[in-house]
Amino acid sequence: MMSRALAVLIIVGLVLLVLLAVLNWGALTAPTVLSFFGASVQAPLGLILLVTAIAFALLSFVYGAVQRTAMLLEARRHAQALDAQRRLAEDAEASRLSELRGEVQQEFADLRKTIEESANGLAATIAEMEDRLAKRP
Repeated sequence: MMSRALAVLIIVGLVLLVLLAVLNWGALTAPTVLSFFGASVQAPLGLILLVTAIAFALLSFVYGAVQRTAMLLEARRHAQALDAQRRLAEDAEASRLSELRGEVQQEFADLRKTIEESANGLAATIAEMEDRLAKRP
């Protein structure tokens, strides 16, 4: 939201700059003697300053757009890496749960076998006792 407000503020500033240039076009285009590193040239100083200001504003926009794009790409890379790590953790958890399920099933199978063996042993002991009781006079 803040970047949108900043963009609107910059656009309003540029519109005001253009309005100032249009209203004062005669003054901006008035030729002036300019000295630049020992060379003298007659040129409109106001127009040169206006073009320079607009060029710097455009460079600022381009720089901001490049920075924002780089930030979005970096955020996307981070999101992809985070998603890959999340999937890896989920797969590891699923593997652990599957292994635990197998161990629990094996423990139940061993317990069931032990109970059946105990029941068979108990049944055999009871049958033997009944046979002994039946043989007694």
